[in-house]
Amino acid sequence: MTPPKAILFDAGSTLVWLDHPYLLDLARQYGIEVSMERLLDAEYTAKTRLDELIRSGEVSDDRKRGEVFFAEIFRQVGVGREAFPSIAKALWARHAERNLWSNVRERTAETLDELRRRGYRLAVISNADGRVEALLESVGLGSHFEFVIDSHQVGIEKPDPRIFHIGAERMGIRPEEAVYVGDIYEIDVQGARAAGMRPVLIDPLWRWNDVDCERIRGLHDLLDLFPETA
Repeated sequence: MTPPKAILFDAGSTLVWLDHPYLLDLARQYGIEVSMERLLDAEYTAKTRLDELIRSGEVSDDRKRGEVFFAEIFRQVGVGREAFPSIAKALWARHAERNLWSNVRERTAETLDELRRRGYRLAVISNADGRVEALLESVGLGSHFEFVIDSHQVGIEKPDPRIFHIGAERMGIRPEEAVYVGDIYEIDVQGARAAGMRPVLIDPLWRWNDVDCERIRGLHDLLDLFPETA
């Protein structure tokens, strides 16, 4: 397979990760003690459920997807449905204050540095609320990317292929010359594929064994997929 010219990234749960300690504390406020392992399992289940609802057309915008995602996480760990309105209020307040996706995992910056050294151009395409570029700058990742496309700013959300086409056009390349890396199959893989890009799915727990795309456990595994360009 011909190496791509560019690698484009989702932001949440790809470059920056959920504040899991905060979610554990929030569950504890409702009398639920949850291990990190159980929380990660619930997050995986929530993504699976989200994929199902997107395929069926039951959720069509990113705010609604976020509500479904967190509701399923807290349902999976044992929090009653009656508590979710107050949990949702706390979650969005926290998100407004400091972004729920704000943790950077080890080797992220080093991986991005190495991909650039190998000759790949890097950028971000994210469903976000207008703050993702500032978020990436605040956690020290912004300088790695040529640009950041935020769905709130362009008025188009993934999986609409047009937002991926905007990225390719800004780089002056064809969609098939780009890879897109993200964590939700129906949004990231299907959207990128519809746009003509090569999708790579981040699967930290290595459970999506039946998907029809390349998978990695974490960003650093991209170094095994993409050698130095000629």
